[in-house]
Amino acid sequence: MNTSDPDRDPLAELYDLYDTPPDLAECLLFSVHVDERDVSVTLRFETHTLPDRPRPEWHGRSYNTFFFSLVFTGVAGFRLRGLLADDKREVSLRPTGDGSLTVSVTGPHRAMEFTAAAVSLADPGVQLQGSP
Repeated sequence: MNTSDPDRDPLAELYDLYDTPPDLAECLLFSVHVDERDVSVTLRFETHTLPDRPRPEWHGRSYNTFFFSLVFTGVAGFRLRGLLADDKREVSLRPTGDGSLTVSVTGPHRAMEFTAAAVSLADPGVQLQGSP
């Protein structure tokens, strides 16, 4: 999804799967990948809030966890403070006036912020994990 329209929800692709996408602050952020070659940042999440409209290839499978990545491209102004993972954090995706997106992940031990030209959903899937 390109964020050239600042009024468009940056999580629009999740609406193909959910009536209301899960709050990113309530999802487990289990991976952050910064790629200096592609000037991108990938945030990998998982949640026990299952999609309202599962993909056909998931039908007939047992699962209790949905996982997905948000890939931010055209990244600029990347800043990181702290490396410790936080159980509780705020995740904010805010469109800017120039069509880009300001992204921030803030918790008691870590803060990350950058701007991105675009964001897309990648690698959505489901799996069966032990009881939450």
